[in-house]
Amino acid sequence: MRKNKFSSKGPQLSNQLQNTPRGGKWASKFEDPNASKGKVKADDVKAKKGLGQHFLNDLSIAERIANLVDDSMEHVVEIGPGMGVMTKFLFARFGNRLMCAEIDTESVEYLANQAWASGLKVWKGDFLQAPAEDWVAIGKRMAIVGNYPYNISTQIVFKMLECGVRVEQFSGMFQKEVAERLCAGEGNKDYGITSVLLQAYYNCSYSFTVHEGSFNPPPRVKSGVIDCRLKAELPDCEYSALKLVVKTAFSQRRKTLSNALKPLTSAREKFVLPEKWGGMRAEQIPVADYLFLAKSWTESK
Repeated sequence: MRKNKFSSKGPQLSNQLQNTPRGGKWASKFEDPNASKGKVKADDVKAKKGLGQHFLNDLSIAERIANLVDDSMEHVVEIGPGMGVMTKFLFARFGNRLMCAEIDTESVEYLANQAWASGLKVWKGDFLQAPAEDWVAIGKRMAIVGNYPYNISTQIVFKMLECGVRVEQFSGMFQKEVAERLCAGEGNKDYGITSVLLQAYYNCSYSFTVHEGSFNPPPRVKSGVIDCRLKAELPDCEYSALKLVVKTAFSQRRKTLSNALKPLTSAREKFVLPEKWGGMRAEQIPVADYLFLAKSWTESK
């Protein structure tokens, strides 16, 4: 394991924000909050099924999620602010340390009309396509938070893990079964690929459940809020190796690990699975053992 040197790892990012067709751009109207005054009202902002939108309308829940973010964070990214129910609480605490990423034009224009949002930084576009230089702050303690759209929530986890730096805190709301999966331990039926990859770097806790009535429109399932904190000791294996080993192991969950990992053990003679694990299944192997296997894979070249 290696010490968490959070601020020094990752790509060297340019100081200039990029406007890319697939990524997005900064919503310049936020430099002038009156630029689109009167154009979009709350009733004009419709939840879009294709974007997986369910607008949180319970202020107490929004405040509880916002309060999970440590005051010491120097750069906070909220993904999918919608009409700003959670954003209000975040912006009041973090001011210009907060930036939001929002793909929905109606939501962006609605926020632009709100007096409380004057000076709020909003990046308009698909966060999954956002270049790192538009949202990563090198050398700063960084947090990501949000009411994550159900249809891309797992992809957001991978985006965060693969951005090139270590986000210090990752919190927010997911579909309940996804939240439980992210925090599940070995031996649990929910334990899987995302459980291992996220918990390799983060201490994850399930904070609380949110019922369907807290949203507009109400989803058909409950939601769950999690809080993940970067570990003090980070893995000394390559992330790509860990991802390969874990995905291969879980690709055939019902098979023993020796059978599931045959594509890897047969590819490299020096990559040998410890005998005691051979008869176990992927969901029985703890995170620490997957880290060992990932390091062994790298060293077997």
